[in-house]
Amino acid sequence: MTTPARDHTADHRWYMAGLWGYFLAAGIQGVLYPWIIAFVLHESSERVGIAQMFSMLPMLLLGLFGGAMADRVELRRHLMRLQSVAMLPPLILAGLMYNGIVSYNIMILYVLTLSTIGGYVMPARDSMLSRVASTSLDGNIQRAVALAMSGQFLGQVGGYLLGSPAEYIGAWPLLILQSALLGFAAFTTSRLAASPPEPRASQRRSPLRDVKEGLLAVWHDERIRPVLLLMFFSGILFMGVFMVLFPILIRDVYHGSSREIGFVFMSFFGGIGISSLALSRFRPIRRQGRAIMLAMCTGSVVMVLVHFNPPIWGVFLLAHGWGLAAGISMSQSRAIVQESATDALRARMLAGFNLGTMGGGPIGSLLVGILIGRIGPLNAVLIPSGLMLFLWAAIFFFTPLWKIEAPR
Repeated sequence: MTTPARDHTADHRWYMAGLWGYFLAAGIQGVLYPWIIAFVLHESSERVGIAQMFSMLPMLLLGLFGGAMADRVELRRHLMRLQSVAMLPPLILAGLMYNGIVSYNIMILYVLTLSTIGGYVMPARDSMLSRVASTSLDGNIQRAVALAMSGQFLGQVGGYLLGSPAEYIGAWPLLILQSALLGFAAFTTSRLAASPPEPRASQRRSPLRDVKEGLLAVWHDERIRPVLLLMFFSGILFMGVFMVLFPILIRDVYHGSSREIGFVFMSFFGGIGISSLALSRFRPIRRQGRAIMLAMCTGSVVMVLVHFNPPIWGVFLLAHGWGLAAGISMSQSRAIVQESATDALRARMLAGFNLGTMGGGPIGSLLVGILIGRIGPLNAVLIPSGLMLFLWAAIFFFTPLWKIEAPR
């Protein structure tokens, strides 16, 4: 008697369910962490910037080694274990906060732990996406990336919505919910088909050699390198603005709290999720480089308009418009990497690209925090938008990004 063929469409559904669970948890953390630092502990803008820098730094640096490991192991079991371990830090922090124990150092240790785990989760999850797409989406990488990004960012929006009433119900119940959602993500991952490594990738090798191989593959690819340069420098200019300036703006200019922080994050990431979902329904974009460059201009326009101190609902609308454009640039840049990467190097190339695109975030967070302390949040937004003009011109004239198109 023959064994019935496995339903690969179900793999896609389980993958998306796990993605939603993981990023619902990430959205809760995205509200709770800056709220506790800025509102519960009343830290300065410089210390908020340092705290946000630590929330990203381990994920970026260890992501290279996470990519090397993901190329050598069975992905389903690896990802399931990581998400199970990630349940512990929010549970421990919930117990501490329930007993009134919280400090700046505790929060830094908490976010360093989760960011370290995230450095291994991210490349494994991204690599798994390509394998799921090859069997359930006819190999349409642009659609697979757009669907995953819509789930990621709309999931974060749901997490922001769940985390926004922290000032009314306290942080510890939400931390327990965050842990439960990570457990759900681990369960859904266990329902996926086994995903063994490529035969050569499973051989014993030096992790540093694997990391170097992935970085060189990213840098030497003519399609990926110009995207990497644009995303890295724009990360310095704008990621710090988003991570640091908006919470300080809400606290010092609009006198809001966790609810307003949650709304501005929901507006931005909701825009990314909506535009990514729309892209998954349309025909693939042909002129990918042009779409990325035009979308990147939106951040500068938003920052200039924020400078004029619009009402709080105007800030939400501006953040949403910025998110709609960011969804286009992010989905197309990741699609370029997925299309260019080989199976044996995919996780490492994605990790190297993540380091490049998000590596500017910690630098930007630190610089923006210092800048806000010197000239105030409303004036600080003008500096990144002005520098973006020079970056855009340099990318246009000195790289082929404007002419990059999707493979036929």
